Amino acid sequence: MRILIIGAVAAGTSAAAKARRNNEEADIIVYEKDYDISYSGCGMPYYIGGDIQDRKTLTPRDPKYFKDRYNVDVLIRHEVLSIDPVKNVLHVKNLETNELFLDRYDKLVISTGARAVIPPIKGVDKDHVFTFRTIQDMNKIITHIHEKKPKNVVVVGSGYVGLEACENFVKIGLNVTLVERLPQVTSGLDDDMAVHVQKHLEEKNVKVLTGQSVEMIEDEYVLLSKGEKVPADMVLLAVGVTPNT
Repeated sequence: MRILIIGAVAAGTSAAAKARRNNEEADIIVYEKDYDISYSGCGMPYYIGGDIQDRKTLTPRDPKYFKDRYNVDVLIRHEVLSIDPVKNVLHVKNLETNELFLDRYDKLVISTGARAVIPPIKGVDKDHVFTFRTIQDMNKIITHIHEKKPKNVVVVGSGYVGLEACENFVKIGLNVTLVERLPQVTSGLDDDMAVHVQKHLEEKNVKVLTGQSVEMIEDEYVLLSKGEKVPADMVLLAVGVTPNT
């Protein structure tokens, strides 16, 4: 039995461990195109804010751990380009060497997760605009903060990622503006609860602008739908995720 798994963040590595418990003899290989596996996405904002001091706590398990603990081969920097469901074959690329090869499977688990949504905003491709989904995203944000020393950050979107980012950007001394296109923050809450979230944000010196969207991103400000220009030498897009399909 040969079991191949695409994706090694949460579900993929869990599936690999469960597969090993169910079958001690199977060959189990996990392909992951990124550098990091099985990481704590929820902890990343708090590493930036300083609550989490040791970066290794965000990535407690590496390929060696899964090899030693479960006899599972986790191959990072390997991208699955296509699947042939008739021949039960994956087309794989080693992103470090550019080698292309085929791998046959008896069972296939697709666990590719999701990626950050990039809204169609003019200027969204500027160097000071970020998403916050992966460890690599976090690294880019930290590098920008250390090298460019921004003062004003605009966070677009008030879901969990946006709120946690606001909290931790304030902790490191940034002036934070939260922009939400809906009439309230945290759309998953009833409005009588959302008002308390907004009050808490404002008490923490986060400027909250609801009922507006970002129309354009410039080098030193963002332009909102009502015409207001908000100072911003850093922008975080936190408007949700979409499946990696």
